[in-house]
Amino acid sequence: MKSLKKVEGINVVPLIDVMLVLLAIILTISSFIALGKIELTLPNGTTQTKVKQKSYDIAINNQREFFINSEKISKEEIPEKLLELNKEDIVSIRADKLTPYEEFVFIIDLLKQKGIEKIGMVVENGR
Repeated sequence: MKSLKKVEGINVVPLIDVMLVLLAIILTISSFIALGKIELTLPNGTTQTKVKQKSYDIAINNQREFFINSEKISKEEIPEKLLELNKEDIVSIRADKLTPYEEFVFIIDLLKQKGIEKIGMVVENGR
């Protein structure tokens, strides 16, 4: 009767092969992440369509008064005024620290309903 050969250790060569392949993949992908973008050469076109990007500043003071681009506006007029916005516009919101949170949420909700994604909150530098 033949006896089976006793295995004295684990064969690590296949493990090393797999680790080297994974290392190569990680190094390749990390070069794209480090650059932040993938380099592309885009083709030229004959027509240009450019949406004019506007910037809106919405301010709320502690008396619950609303201002759009420094122009005072009532809360009821805001949805109508925001009809001028398109998805490419940039909106910055400034609110007094004593302004009720519900007023801030009211503005954010209106902007989200319009599909506006470029919203910034203006704060003072606390240094």
